[in-house]
Amino acid sequence: MSYTTDADLFNLIAARTLTQLAADDPQAEAPDPLILAEARAYADAQVDARLRQRYSLPLASVPRELRDWALALARRWLYERRPDQDIPPAVIDAAKEALASLDAVRDGKMSLAIAVPDDTSAASGRVLVSAPDRLFTMDFLSSY
Repeated sequence: MSYTTDADLFNLIAARTLTQLAADDPQAEAPDPLILAEARAYADAQVDARLRQRYSLPLASVPRELRDWALALARRWLYERRPDQDIPPAVIDAAKEALASLDAVRDGKMSLAIAVPDDTSAASGRVLVSAPDRLFTMDFLSSY
């Protein structure tokens, strides 16, 4: 499941700029859909890498802030494809902010508006211990 769509990229980046960033043919009149898909896949992988420790993936719904962070990462990836052009500072700052926010979610300092499953399986990273009742209780030991 992708956190963004091509339409989201078109809403974020002007059509002409998006074509310049995502089309290798200088005569192209539209962005290459494969390049857009690659940018979105990169962003999805970055998001998943940070969320899989805290949330069960894929998510049932995509919160707005998560979509915005993925768009910031995809936009930076598109600009990085063109090393001959300077990346606008706003693009770099948005991507840094997105990564910092995702790291905060991963570390539990920030949460998303989605339910966290109460998973007690080994895949959740938790260690569950069960043991019989204590044989030597404090009352028993105090008699010595």
